[in-house]
Amino acid sequence: MALLLPSLLLVSFSSAAARQAGDLEATIQHLIAYVRTSDVMFERNFTRHDAAQAAAHIEKKYQHYRDTIESPEQFIKLCATASLVTGMPYTVIDGQGNELPAAEWLNTELIRYRFQNAQQ
Repeated sequence: MALLLPSLLLVSFSSAAARQAGDLEATIQHLIAYVRTSDVMFERNFTRHDAAQAAAHIEKKYQHYRDTIESPEQFIKLCATASLVTGMPYTVIDGQGNELPAAEWLNTELIRYRFQNAQQ
C-alpha cells in the first residue's frame, strides 16, 4: 500500500496537469477563433488588418511562444498585445471607428469565456 500511494499521487497529478494543459489550449484556441470571427479591424505598426489576418498573426506568435505560455493572460500579453519589433500596442477598431487596446479587448472576452464556462 505504501508503494501504491506515490503512484496514485503521480497519476492524479499527471491527470490534473493534462486537464489544465487541455483547458489552456482550449481557451487559447477560443481566443484565436474570437479574433478570427470578429468584425473589427486590427492596427499593428500603423497598418490595418482584417480579423483573419490578425488571427493568423497571433497564431504565428503563439506557435513561437507555445512552450513558454502557462496562462491565457500570458498568451494575450505575448501574442496579442504589442509588436515585438516596435513595441507599439495592437489596437482594435470597431465599425464606428472606436479604438481599444487589443489586450483589453481580448481580456474582456477571456473574462466572458470563463464566466460562461463556469456556468456550465
